[in-house]
Amino acid sequence: MPTGDEHVAKAEGNQEVYDLLDTASQSRIDWKLTIAFYTAMHYVEAYLAKDRDEHLRSHTTRDRCVAQDSELRKVQIEYAHLKYFGYNARYERPQFTARNVREAEGYLTALKTHLLRLL
Repeated sequence: MPTGDEHVAKAEGNQEVYDLLDTASQSRIDWKLTIAFYTAMHYVEAYLAKDRDEHLRSHTTRDRCVAQDSELRKVQIEYAHLKYFGYNARYERPQFTARNVREAEGYLTALKTHLLRLL
């Protein structure tokens, strides 16, 4: 299973790809939102690996941990919004916009800032 540091490295790699994309097309917007969620997921996993030596494979189990852990609960709303954007950009195909991408960036920055202080 990946270590906390490996999850952070994966999140940083995701961020590099995210930063390469603009919002000039719907597919790029969708990919940015999807990548933002998976970046957040890796920061959550990094925290769980370091704090609890846990490695979760299920989004449902991870959601439960985010809701129950006192530190993760502080970014539960941000995580939920990122998951909503990521899931819907992948599967439901609503017409997200550059505004939604900016909103997701705010959520990701807040989550990342909080969790990196704990690692």
